[in-house]
Amino acid sequence: MATSLLQQRWRDATARERLSVMVMLLVVLGALLVTLLVLPALRVVRSAPATLATLDTKVLAMRAQAADLRAAPAVTPVAISAPIAAERELAGAGATVNEARDSAAGNTTTTVNLNSVEGAKLAAWLAKPEVQKQLLRLSLTRDAATGRVTGSAVLRAPG
Repeated sequence: MATSLLQQRWRDATARERLSVMVMLLVVLGALLVTLLVLPALRVVRSAPATLATLDTKVLAMRAQAADLRAAPAVTPVAISAPIAAERELAGAGATVNEARDSAAGNTTTTVNLNSVEGAKLAAWLAKPEVQKQLLRLSLTRDAATGRVTGSAVLRAPG
């Protein structure tokens, strides 16, 4: 019913009234288009130089940090602690690693408990220079029948 009333009103309107309604519709649609599409894009374009300057500053800081990291001394295998190497190399061979603090001297030590470890794997691990530098005490018992070793190794924390 409302549609037919509007259609009737449109047919009854003069050419001048129709033109003014069309112009008003175009103005409203234009304002909507500007508000929804043009103004946000204009805001982005206006803020772009400030955003680029901020990003340039961050990039320069990151480059400086990268240069500092390149200049820093490299981490060598010696810097990796012997207990971590023990866990990695003797894993699955019966070794467990327990860290303990030596209260008397205030030093940190690590005890590597060995339970039926293959002698060859243990010998290879003990032959490493970083292990030899950190080794404080070694207590081993070898099973003559199997050739496997049981005992413990106490290591000083790398300094």
